[in-house]
Amino acid sequence: MGSYCGLHFDKLSIVDSKSEVPDDWAALFQERDRRESKRTQEVGEDPQLYVEYVAPRDVILRRLSILGATEGATRRAFGAWLANQRADWADYSERWADNDLMSSHATQIIKGLSELTYEEWCRLASDALRTRYDFPNFDRIEKELESNPFRKQFHDSSDGYLWFAGYGSHIGLRALLDAAPDTKQVRLDISDLIEGGYIAEDEPICSRARENAPHQIQTLAATMVMAEGSSDLTALRLGLEAMHPDVTDYFSFFNHAELSVDGGASYLVKFLKAIAAARSTSRILAIFDNDTAGIQAYEQAKALKLPFNIIVTRYPDSDVATAYPTVGPSGPAVLNVNGQAAGIELYMGRDALLLEGELRPVRWTGYIASAGKYQGEVEGKGEVFEAFRKNIAATGSPKAARAAFPDLKRVWQHNFDLVEENAGGAYLRTVERLAKT
Repeated sequence: MGSYCGLHFDKLSIVDSKSEVPDDWAALFQERDRRESKRTQEVGEDPQLYVEYVAPRDVILRRLSILGATEGATRRAFGAWLANQRADWADYSERWADNDLMSSHATQIIKGLSELTYEEWCRLASDALRTRYDFPNFDRIEKELESNPFRKQFHDSSDGYLWFAGYGSHIGLRALLDAAPDTKQVRLDISDLIEGGYIAEDEPICSRARENAPHQIQTLAATMVMAEGSSDLTALRLGLEAMHPDVTDYFSFFNHAELSVDGGASYLVKFLKAIAAARSTSRILAIFDNDTAGIQAYEQAKALKLPFNIIVTRYPDSDVATAYPTVGPSGPAVLNVNGQAAGIELYMGRDALLLEGELRPVRWTGYIASAGKYQGEVEGKGEVFEAFRKNIAATGSPKAARAAFPDLKRVWQHNFDLVEENAGGAYLRTVERLAKT
């Protein structure tokens, strides 16, 4: 019979796979989601090791979006599938015009498809999920399905309407989570595969899936984050780990220190040119500072003909920076320094910026003639960074971290939105390309 792994919504079995864990499923989890226990099926039997990966529904939805299965992509995929089904069944109806039984069958399905919306699909899919293994009532359900061929399509295990985007696909799982909004947890059970010897007890299946990903043109690999310097990337990494630990494996960070790579806005533009020329297939998120030099470089990068997998952005405006003390040749002034001096330090929280109870001022360092603006930076950047390290390490929970660092929270929400939009667009491009072949 073989051994299987399976995905479950709480206790509801959704989909299974024989002899292996598909990389697409493993990519929905992190190794921190692993749960192990010993269970005994019958009295006198030796306990068996049970291994599952478990994550809350909202976390799986966020991860699916990062991987390309956004709400928009799912609805678009459903719309494309529905249009194809309507065309196919119209064709079948013409072919079967002389067969009363088949013609009646086609007519009922055409009627169902003509009235089908995504919301109605969710309702019918929810019913199918909950009744397909209802063995005590199987005879009654089977009779109902025989009299309703359209509804029966949702119970077809081989090519049914339950998996309109492909069996076990990310888009399919996203749609089924929409159909099962009361789901609390999504579970990947690999116990049977371990018992059957298909995978080792200690095999890190999630890490393995991401290691496999770079060798394929697909979206399972982590999004590489690039910024102007190592301090930016360290702050972004610490912020992600503290505020959103459930998606840390979906992002990696460029390492300036490993080979003493130069930093700065102009170097980041050069790196993007080189990566584009190398035709890298990895998704890259390049973030520029929200200061004069950063915005000038950001505009240069946007003007390049970069491939779709390279996302270019800058830090969104900081609330702290909207009324910030500055020092220049004409003396002190409180100004909105967004766009001129909002480096990563102004996203590290107000507490990290304080010196003896006052905000450390931004000092104007020079005039950039090509931009027509002055460039500035906060005084004591190194001390701000060390204070930030201590402050973010002291937060007790992701919720507390997001509350303590609202500007950094906004940065990461901005990043998530861009990656999800890019990943969803990549999926739709693939669907459209396949439709043309």
